[in-house]
Order: sequence, then C-alpha cells, then structure tokens
Amino acid sequence: MREAIIRPLLHEDADHVLPLRLEALRLHPEAFGADFSEENRAVLPRLIGQPPALTLGCFDGDALVGMAGLMVSGRVKQRHKGQVFAVYVTPSWRGTGLARAMMRRLIEHAAASGLRSLTLTVTVGNDSALHLYRSLGFRSYGTEPGSLCVGGYCHDEELMALTLDPANA
Repeated sequence: MREAIIRPLLHEDADHVLPLRLEALRLHPEAFGADFSEENRAVLPRLIGQPPALTLGCFDGDALVGMAGLMVSGRVKQRHKGQVFAVYVTPSWRGTGLARAMMRRLIEHAAASGLRSLTLTVTVGNDSALHLYRSLGFRSYGTEPGSLCVGGYCHDEELMALTLDPANA
C-alpha cells in the first residue's frame, strides 16, 4: 500500500469528511443509500460516530483519501452487532490496498469491542467490493431486490455478514 495514515476520524476532521463523502455520492450514487442532494454538515456526527461506533479515515498528508465506518445500535438487543457503512476510496488511491487495510482495522476494532458479528450491503455488480468483502470472510445471506433507486433505475443489494465470535453468534 502507498504511504498513508489510517486513524479514527474525529469531530475536528469534519472539514475533510464532507468533501470526500460528497465525492463518493457524486461518483457512485448507486453504491450508497444517501443521496448527494441531501447530504450536508448535519450528517457529520453520524458519519464520525461515538464509541463503539467508529469511522476510520485515511490521510495522505492533509488530504482525506478514504473512509470506512462502523455503526453500532444503542438498543440493548442489537448492541452485539455492527453495520459497516460509507466505505469509499478516492479514485487515485484505488488498487493500493487501502480499502482492505481500513476494513481489517474495522474488523479488529469490532472484535476488540466485543461485537459478535458485522453486516454490510453492497450493490450487485460492484464486483471489486464483493471480492474484497468475501476475501475478508463476509458471506452473502440474501439479496434485497430494488434496494436503491437512482435516476429511475433500481439496484439490488447483496446482504453480507461476518461472524466475529462463532461461539456466540
């Protein structure tokens, strides 16, 4: 992987987060549940999160070039699992191993936080993301037909899960 620093995003990073998030939504609207027209600074607390939730950012100097998030429900019966979201790498950094490195760090954090499983969704046809997630141990458990509608065309999403604690999953 090219030289870059991966670390948890902080609220002080907000000025870096929104431009990268808007880039992701503009370039790949079919890959995210959020829409470019609705995203603004108000979503930054959700994107950055509070422990055990975490959003990792990858910095090349002062530039945020990638991010990957983990949400954890505050509900008692759902605190044992996390949802991976907002995984994105800017085009000039694709193919460098950055997404894999961020995902490994998220998985390690989730396991260390006592989570038993992780889930995520990926747009059917996004073969590079599907390959990455499968190589990290995620397994498909279904497909949601027409999950995201972009420009009048509906995209299916593959539902994936990773068991972190097989004894208690």
